[in-house]
Amino acid sequence: MATIDRGTIDLGNHDLWVDGPPYALFDELRARPGVHYSENAHWPDEDGFYSLVRHADIAEASKDFKTFSSEKRGIFVVDDIGVPLEVQRLQMISMDPPRHDRLKKLVGKAFTPARIADHEDAVRQIIRDVLDRHSAGDRIDLAVDVARPIPARVIGSLLGTPQEDDVKLVHWTNVVTAWEDPEVRKAWDSTLDEFQEIIQYIEAVRQDRAEHLGDDLLSALITAEVDGERLAAEEVAVFFILLLAAGNDSTRATYVATMRALIENPDQRQLLLDDPSLIPRAVEEGLRCFPAFGFMGRATTREVVIGGETIPEGARVLLWYVASNRDPAVFEDPHRFDLMRENLEQHQGFGAGGRHFCLGTALARMELRIWIEETLKRWPAMELDGPGTRMASLFLNQWKRSPVILGA
Repeated sequence: MATIDRGTIDLGNHDLWVDGPPYALFDELRARPGVHYSENAHWPDEDGFYSLVRHADIAEASKDFKTFSSEKRGIFVVDDIGVPLEVQRLQMISMDPPRHDRLKKLVGKAFTPARIADHEDAVRQIIRDVLDRHSAGDRIDLAVDVARPIPARVIGSLLGTPQEDDVKLVHWTNVVTAWEDPEVRKAWDSTLDEFQEIIQYIEAVRQDRAEHLGDDLLSALITAEVDGERLAAEEVAVFFILLLAAGNDSTRATYVATMRALIENPDQRQLLLDDPSLIPRAVEEGLRCFPAFGFMGRATTREVVIGGETIPEGARVLLWYVASNRDPAVFEDPHRFDLMRENLEQHQGFGAGGRHFCLGTALARMELRIWIEETLKRWPAMELDGPGTRMASLFLNQWKRSPVILGA
């Protein structure tokens, strides 16, 4: 492998990501001293970014929100995603404490392990209803026909939105998270116009809930008070999209990638067929190998030394989970998909601790466990039916298309 000169490789170059995350490049960068800087030439009107690729460095930055701000420049690789920074900052994931903590506490009541456990039967029925649409021998697109409708209905059921709105809600999720992909981007003309549609949708829900308040997340958001004030319509809309994105992108990305890994590693799949009690381990190894989000962005509030290098104030810093989850300092033979590895709990698939650790971990784990279980029960010999297509994105680590043959 050719030696990579630090600073000459631009991790923002989409050509490096056509086949998925450039793991070999991350291996090289992790082995070299310091912190890598990318020019980010793909976006000529934006500045570059520093990359944290080691497990320990990301853990350190994640716990220091005063230095590594989510609010200052948002969480993406650029400031301008079609939604202004001031609007992005209305969502919890792009806030810093103390407001972040107040909002997380508000929504966290709906994601306690006990409440998620109460939802398990409903989640299993949603999964079965979608899987029942297909039969052994069918050629389907796992990413489109299975991985899209299931998480949409799961999060929709928690939000209190009707099933007939699921397609529209997935579309709105893509407006915010899949903005890098040219094909997906063609699905809308103006991100801000779409955002106005979301606000109108929320306003209609608000009026309905005034007479029919429910025990759902949207009712909780609409009636909630933070610092003695109700959330504004724009705040509810952005919060709504965040929950949609977290509920949709996370599980559908990890599910498809994990099922593909089980197909490509038949010995690992056989372990689950012989002993389904190992499925939670498959969930964790899937989260380690294939985190749904390639990174989260931060901005430095002061000059800081991390990884042995000084990063200036105001710099964009990307926390690369697709690299830290394959750090050989933590995970032996990290590129191997291995259900029986010893330290699965150390993965950073839900973040690396700190204030922004994923709120929906219990829901995601439960949903993925049932989903893999029900899939293997029906189609234990599923096979790939072509190479598939990756989402053209650094942020979203997911398959856009994944054709399979459902083998019984």
